[in-house]
Amino acid sequence: MNQSDFRGGVVEGFYGRPWSGAQRCRLFDWMARWGLNSYLYAPKDDLKHRAAWRETYDPAELRELTRLIRKARHAQVDFIYGIGPGLDLRFGSPADRLALERRLGQLQSVGCRSFALLFDDVPLELKAGDRERFGTPARAQAELANRLWRSLAGRGALLFCPTVYCGRMAGGRVPESDYLNELGERLDGAIHVLWTGPEIISEQITVAGIRELRRVLRRKPLIWDNLHANDYDLRRIYVGPYAGRPPALRGELAGILTNPNGEFEANYVPIRTLAAYLKGRGSWQPRRAYLAAMREWLGSWGTHGRRRIDLRDLELLGDCLYLPHRQGDRAQRWLADLQVLLDRPPRRWGRSERRFLEQCVRIESLYEIMTTLNDRELLHTFYRFIWELKEESMLLRRCVAWRKSNPPPNAPFVSGEHHPGIYRGGLMAELQRRLPMDEQGRFRIAHRIVQGRGERARPRAFAR
Repeated sequence: MNQSDFRGGVVEGFYGRPWSGAQRCRLFDWMARWGLNSYLYAPKDDLKHRAAWRETYDPAELRELTRLIRKARHAQVDFIYGIGPGLDLRFGSPADRLALERRLGQLQSVGCRSFALLFDDVPLELKAGDRERFGTPARAQAELANRLWRSLAGRGALLFCPTVYCGRMAGGRVPESDYLNELGERLDGAIHVLWTGPEIISEQITVAGIRELRRVLRRKPLIWDNLHANDYDLRRIYVGPYAGRPPALRGELAGILTNPNGEFEANYVPIRTLAAYLKGRGSWQPRRAYLAAMREWLGSWGTHGRRRIDLRDLELLGDCLYLPHRQGDRAQRWLADLQVLLDRPPRRWGRSERRFLEQCVRIESLYEIMTTLNDRELLHTFYRFIWELKEESMLLRRCVAWRKSNPPPNAPFVSGEHHPGIYRGGLMAELQRRLPMDEQGRFRIAHRIVQGRGERARPRAFAR
């Protein structure tokens, strides 16, 4: 793999509050230290990235972008400016094409050399006039991308995000996708195509899957990796390692850009372990990389007072906030011990009770220590997550004590501290109780037919 041609880095491409200029500058410092070379600016909720893409930047906005571009260049990071016009773009409109070229020209004037044209999360359909002129979305998008690439005159780079950007969007049959095949045929071969894997948030990305895609796109894809993205579920955050991508995958790609948590301070381990993955030789061991990154990160967790956060505390926090598809090792053991306490009578709990309660106490203690963090932004990033862990831990300890007290058969457990409608309350909780999941995370619905009343069948959710 030619490292000079391979793009490794970060895409700020999530929905929600964009990162601040200071946070982006910290990111560039991390990237310089870890050998990452590309940053894609594409925050969905920057108005002028997406909704107001026709408007140029005002002087103050342009000064800030100029500062970031220079900071990135100093860190030897390629600043890629992304624009997402697909919500209301008219492909055949000379005015829209001019607006797009004017925006790119404005960024070129302050030193930006690389760009991304993004058509993700927009309808795969053309307006009537465009449909008559271009026939297919793939042709319209490819012709616009090629036009922009020619306007760059070979300086810098152009990235392209298709509307079908993962295998599921192609119906799980990438080789049969008319849209992707036409893009592969029509897009200039120098344009990089972004791809998220078999899913929007892919647990695994395989060599075989990427080779199949390469044949369709006629080029190596560039992975936009949502493994650590959390904008689809703001009650979660991910601190686990870069995982589920074999080392051999690197040779099949033009690069990997991670689109991580919207909360910047949570991204040290995700980005650090991606950098280690890209530099690694031989086998890739995510857990080892995770623990190494945790050791480096520990210095940021200084506290006010005598009580300190140690490596086991930080590992425990990370294991409880690990990856979308799995928990970390210590969180898995905690869940396993809890299941024993719920499934068996107290006389058969054995060591599971002690281990479970010790973990509860450690989590509750960690919350108290974290409130004394010197870095308040770091505290506020994790506060709502560690608060919820602490509250659940306290609730579960009460439940375990109640079970051990030999309650009467069919007696309900009631926590005096967690009142109905206050804890686990609100509209979202009500909605979720009506359509629960089974233990594999699948939605389960049964149908009940009411006999003799002329009523229609009504859905009934299984209890968990």
